[in-house]
Amino acid sequence: MWPEIRRPGGALLAPHRRYLPDPDRAAPNSGLYPGEPEACRRDPMQLFRVLLQLGLMLGVFHAYRVEGRAFRMLAMIALAALPVHYYLPYRWKKLAFVAVSVGGLYAVFGGVIATAVLALAVPLIGACYLPIAWAARATIVALIGGAMALARAGELVVPVPAEAWPVLAAALMFRMILFLYELKHAERPEPLVDVLAYFFLLPNFCFLLFPVVDYRALRRGYFSRPIHAIQQSGLEMMARGTVHLLAYRLVYNKILIKPEDVHDVASLVGYVACNYLIYMQVSGQFHMACGMLQLFGFALPETHHNYLLATGFTDYWRRINIYWKDFMVRVVFNPVAFRLKRRPQWQSLSAATAVVFVATWALHAYQSFWLRGTWGFSVPDAIFWGILGTLVLVNVQLDARRPRARPTRDGLASPGRLALRAIKTAGTFTTIALLWSLWSSPSLESWLAMLRNAFAA
Repeated sequence: MWPEIRRPGGALLAPHRRYLPDPDRAAPNSGLYPGEPEACRRDPMQLFRVLLQLGLMLGVFHAYRVEGRAFRMLAMIALAALPVHYYLPYRWKKLAFVAVSVGGLYAVFGGVIATAVLALAVPLIGACYLPIAWAARATIVALIGGAMALARAGELVVPVPAEAWPVLAAALMFRMILFLYELKHAERPEPLVDVLAYFFLLPNFCFLLFPVVDYRALRRGYFSRPIHAIQQSGLEMMARGTVHLLAYRLVYNKILIKPEDVHDVASLVGYVACNYLIYMQVSGQFHMACGMLQLFGFALPETHHNYLLATGFTDYWRRINIYWKDFMVRVVFNPVAFRLKRRPQWQSLSAATAVVFVATWALHAYQSFWLRGTWGFSVPDAIFWGILGTLVLVNVQLDARRPRARPTRDGLASPGRLALRAIKTAGTFTTIALLWSLWSSPSLESWLAMLRNAFAA
């Protein structure tokens, strides 16, 4: 007469385990949507600090007219889009970043050029997804790129605005090489939204000379740390970029000596040093670009590391334009060194280093063709890369044979080591600055004539 008591089908949980929080259900006011990673946790006060710092930077950009109108416009777009991106669910953030980037493309270049860039990018990216062998896909991409090169050179008539080619090339000319390299070793197709976020990077549309961002590094760094730490790192990177760009303007507008004004050794030293320091514009732009990307959660490594303080030519190569160095190591140096692994070490290192600098020389000319419409091959260009490559090659051999210096117990260098480091730094700076003056000269004859005028006095 009593109702039957039924036992539940599953095993009973212990009382202290019955009321654990559901991992798929975020607690109210936790700063996370269900299923989001901890790195995405939101905090309104942290966001306010980020927006305040970015707003102050934007005021500096406008007050000192840092870079051009396109950069300041994209910085304002980033400031406006950041709160929306911040509060979107994690699964929508990357797609929102792509939308902001495409919107920035249209805002900077207008509808006609932006639409042309997107239309030209579709077949190149689409060819990477064809269900055929990697070699066939790479061949199709190369053929499409060759046809576009003919159009860029004016040999093939297509209804594409001339201004669209540099914009398209800035996004694809090097990153497509890295992406194809990734596809060669990928086990499954890459998510489309990740690919679009890689090729359409918001700051790329104001800096056509752009760092060669690695696809795998961009994916691996996405929300790899707490978002506020990534954003703060990006703001610091942008602050360093601002200092570089303002220093560049000071050197270029107030201190730089023109080649025709070099009449003695003192003016030659001033010209050589200031001409080299103009590179701060490039390092500043790279800092700005990667710092802006970090605001949207892409944790990226630094682009330059105190390159003016390099103590040798190998050290210089590692410090300046780090993304290019990594690009060359991954795509050129490692494959060549691996193929020659059975040879003596000095032979494999020499061959790989030589191929890297020949490839760097050729790819800089390739970059000049896409961005300027003319190949950058010249005698000063060849001499610059030849001498720099030889110096790095010699340094590589010496570093491979030299035993590592033992760190001191107190971690402080002796006065003798400090003096030696200062001498090495001064020698490296002088050599690179002199080579840079040759590289920027219109011809070898004009550079030699400038030297004769300086020493004749």
